[in-house]
Amino acid sequence: MFCGKCGFANPDTNRFCVSCGGSIQVAETPVSPFTPVQFAQPITAIQQPMQFGATSSLAPRKMSFGDSIKYCLTNYANFKGRASRSEYWFFYLFAVLVYIAANILSPILYGLAFIALFVPTIAALTRRLHDTGRAGSVAWWLLIPLVGAIMVLVWLCTEGEKTPNKFGPPW
Repeated sequence: MFCGKCGFANPDTNRFCVSCGGSIQVAETPVSPFTPVQFAQPITAIQQPMQFGATSSLAPRKMSFGDSIKYCLTNYANFKGRASRSEYWFFYLFAVLVYIAANILSPILYGLAFIALFVPTIAALTRRLHDTGRAGSVAWWLLIPLVGAIMVLVWLCTEGEKTPNKFGPPW
C-alpha cells in the first residue's frame, strides 16, 4: 500500500504511513511524484519486519544506549515485531534513570514520567518477549507475586531465537 501524502510503500497491514503518519489509501502505484525508494532509506530504521523472508536494514541486533532510546520512543506503541536484548535493557535502564531523576525533582514530575514512559516500556517488553518466541500476553505473569516476576525476568534475559518465528525474522 502506498501513502496518499508522501507515496511511501507501507506494509498491507498498516492503516497509517510510517513515514508521514497519513492514512493509507488503497493504491497499486505511488500517488505522488516521489518513488518509494526515495523514502525507504531513512524510514527503514523505524519499521518493523513485514514478512519472514524480507531482507531489510531494520534496527541492528545490538543497539547502543542512544539508538535504543530513539528506537523505542519512535515505536512507542508498536507491539509487533521483535526486540533484541540490548534494545530492551538499554531502554529499561533509561526509563529507570528517568524515574529516579523525576522522583528526586518532584513527585508530580515522577507521575508525568511514568505516564509518558508506560506505553513505550510495555511495547518494548512485548517485542522482547516476541524475540524469545513468546506472546506479549505472557507479561501478565508479572501479576503473580515473585514467581511470575522471576519467570518473566528469565524470559527477558534469554537470548532471542536465531530463526524466524511467528513474530518476524531475527534481526
